[in-house]
Amino acid sequence: MRGRIASAAIGASVAKSRASAAAGQQAQAAQAQQQQAQQQIQAQQKQIETLQQQQPQQQPQQEDLTQKLQKYTDLKQKGLITEEEYQKLKTELLSKM
Repeated sequence: MRGRIASAAIGASVAKSRASAAAGQQAQAAQAQQQQAQQQIQAQQKQIETLQQQQPQQQPQQEDLTQKLQKYTDLKQKGLITEEEYQKLKTELLSKM
């Protein structure tokens, strides 16, 4: 009888150890997943910041091109440049876009 009780106690201890080890492994896996997700979030935030920094640089250039085109149109309408000069300037300007 004592042998059976001792065996049961040892078996329970082994099972408890295995369960504890499995729980530890699951906790480590969860922590690794959380770290990976956090790294992905940080990488995405850096990409967003980079895109936001690039956007303002692009808008002034487009506005500048639009203003130049309007200026060329005004010069043509006032007769200060010919149609050929206007088309040449417009083509050059649009090729920069």
